[in-house]
Amino acid sequence: MYQKYLVTGAAEPVGRLVALSLAEMGFDVRVLVPEGTDKTPFEQMNIEVSEGVTADKETMKEFFTLEDPRHSAVIHTEEVVSLSDQVNLEMRRVNVSGAVNVTDICLRTKIARMVYLGSAYALNPGSSLENSVLHFDRTKVEGAYAKTKAEAGAYIIEKISLNKFNAVMLLPTFIIGPGFSEGYEMNKVFKSFMEAGVPTISGGHAFVDVRDVADALISLSENGEVGGCYVLNGEYKSADEFFSALSEISGKGSDVKKASKLVTSKSFAKFVDTYYRICKKDNPKQVYALFRSASDQKFPESSAGDLLPDAQLRSVQDSLNYILNGVDLPRGTAPSPEASEPAPAPEESGEAPSEPEAPSEPAPDEPHVPSFSEAVLSGELDKLHDDPIAEEPAPEVPAPENRFTTPSLRYGSTVTSEVPDELDLDDLDHPIEADIPEEE
Repeated sequence: MYQKYLVTGAAEPVGRLVALSLAEMGFDVRVLVPEGTDKTPFEQMNIEVSEGVTADKETMKEFFTLEDPRHSAVIHTEEVVSLSDQVNLEMRRVNVSGAVNVTDICLRTKIARMVYLGSAYALNPGSSLENSVLHFDRTKVEGAYAKTKAEAGAYIIEKISLNKFNAVMLLPTFIIGPGFSEGYEMNKVFKSFMEAGVPTISGGHAFVDVRDVADALISLSENGEVGGCYVLNGEYKSADEFFSALSEISGKGSDVKKASKLVTSKSFAKFVDTYYRICKKDNPKQVYALFRSASDQKFPESSAGDLLPDAQLRSVQDSLNYILNGVDLPRGTAPSPEASEPAPAPEESGEAPSEPEAPSEPAPDEPHVPSFSEAVLSGELDKLHDDPIAEEPAPEVPAPENRFTTPSLRYGSTVTSEVPDELDLDDLDHPIEADIPEEE
C-alpha cells in the first residue's frame, strides 16, 4: 500500500472516480486538474487539489512536491479522445507530451510506481500474446487517437526497459458510462440518434464501463507486475444491437433506422460527403465513426490468472441504463420487463379499470422533461426520459470489503515487455523523442 496517491486527469470521469474511490478507502490523495475546475467534490472528501496540466512541466511542480516519493504512486489518466482523422494538436500535446512529462518526472523524483491509462487500440493489429512480448508502433495502428496512445506507450516501455522504471499499463477498449461531458464522443452519438434521428450504419465495437476502468487502475497500482500491460476487453456490440438496446432503455420505442449502404461506400464517398455538407445535415458516416473504427479488431480474452480476482464486467446494458436513467443495477443485471415497459392502456388490456387510484392523464402542470443536451449540462441525466424505471430507486448493492478485489479483468490479459539487458538507443526502430513537439 502507498502512503500517497497522485491522480492526473481528475477533472474527467476516470480520474475523478479513481480519486474519490481512493479517498473513500482512507488513502491520502492529491489530484491534478486544469485551472478553473470545480474543486467542491474533492474538497468534500479532503482531497488535495493542485492546478496544472501534464503538457506543461512547470505547472506540475506543486503536484509532484512530496515528502516521501518512494512511498507514493501516480495514476496517470489524463487523455483526450477523438475519433476524427483530422489533426488534433491538443490531443497530441496531452496524450503524448503529457505522458512523457509525467513519466520523466516520476523517474526523476523516484516515484514508487506509475499506473498508465493506455488504450487497447494502441496495440499492433494481430499482436500475439504467445511470446509475451508487447510492441507499440504508431505507424501500424489506425486513427490519430490510437497513434498518440501507441507513441506514449512505446516511450513508457522504453523507460521500463532501460531505466528499470516501475510502471504498469491498463489498455481498455472504448470507455462509456456516466459522468462524461456533452462533447465526449459517445454522448455525441447519443444526441444524434435520440434527438436528431440520424440513421445508423453497420459496424460494431467493444465497450467497457468507466467504473470498471477506475477499479482496475486502483487494483493495478497494488497488484500489477512491473512492466505489465493489461487488456481490459469489454462487451462487443454490433451497431444494430447497441442502438436497439439504446432505443429500448431510453423509451424511444421505434425501429432503428439504417442509412443506405451508399453512405459508407468508398466509391461514392466524395459525393456523399459533398451532399451532406451542402445540405448541412449530419453525415451518418462521421456521426457513427466509432462503429467503423476498429470494428473487426479482436483483442485477447484470456484470463489474467490469479493476479486480479475474477469478477464480471458491467454489460453495455448496465452502462446505458445508468447513463440514461440514473439506475445503477448490479453487474450483469438487466432491467425487469415490468420496470422497462409501461403498463398497457385500459383499451389494450381488454377491461376497463374500476375506480382507478391515480389519474391516467398527466397533470396540466407536468414538469418539463429536459433534452439530452440540457440534461448533460445540468447533471440531471436521470430526468432525460419519462420512463418508469427512472423513478425507481437504485437497488442497494453492498460495497466490497476490499476494493482492491473488485476490478474486473475477466476478459483481460497481461503481457510483459522483454528486451535485452543492454540496448543501444541507435537501434531503436522508433525514437520517441524525435516526434514530440517542443513546448512553446
